[in-house]
Amino acid sequence: MCNSEDYKIFFDDAPVALVRTSVKTGKFEMANHAAAQMFGCESVEDLMKNHRSTDFYPKDIRIKLIRRLRRQGTLEEEEIELKLPGDRKVWVKANFRLNCGGTCIECFLTDITEIVLLKNKHYRSMCDVSDELDTKLAAAMAG
Repeated sequence: MCNSEDYKIFFDDAPVALVRTSVKTGKFEMANHAAAQMFGCESVEDLMKNHRSTDFYPKDIRIKLIRRLRRQGTLEEEEIELKLPGDRKVWVKANFRLNCGGTCIECFLTDITEIVLLKNKHYRSMCDVSDELDTKLAAAMAG
């Protein structure tokens, strides 16, 4: 049987970012080491003491997420672009749920930046091919 210390270790050392924020203020109430690292902070304490969730993504997106959470209770596989210190951008896939009687949001986040960049590169390549084909087709029809 696991005790509370086992669960704390499980939470702190999870390989995905886990956070709990206040619905009202956006203040981080809980976070693990992976979250601190993902958000570019030196420690969990730094993240919780010096930041709010809206430091990393626009407040209007948070408001929309909260509205949807109040209607649905959970949100799964939301893709969000985070803006981190040093103008670094990270794409995450996030799952959210309301907890604590609707006063907090619990979330786990997975970094999908490489996947998004590859998708964008593939899309640009496809557009380049399409433009090239259009140019050749127009030349063939004119000539």
